[in-house]
Amino acid sequence: MTYRLRLDPTVHGIYAALPEDARRDIAVCLLDAMNDPISHSTPYGIDDGVMRVLAHGSVTIAILVGEPTKTITVVQIGYAG
Repeated sequence: MTYRLRLDPTVHGIYAALPEDARRDIAVCLLDAMNDPISHSTPYGIDDGVMRVLAHGSVTIAILVGEPTKTITVVQIGYAG
């Protein structure tokens, strides 16, 4: 089952301000994770199956995986560029 993506307006503003290559890296991460976010991510600290990290190219993304609601919530975007 495909997960729904949730972005807070502040996080979306950070995304929108990034260069095109960084936005593309974020899109790759999120699209790859939509069907199975746990297998496409790594633990963020303790592996609780909820707080995870996605990374590709110049970006890292901290996400919350909502298994019961089938949602991926982006909580932080990191850009090394």
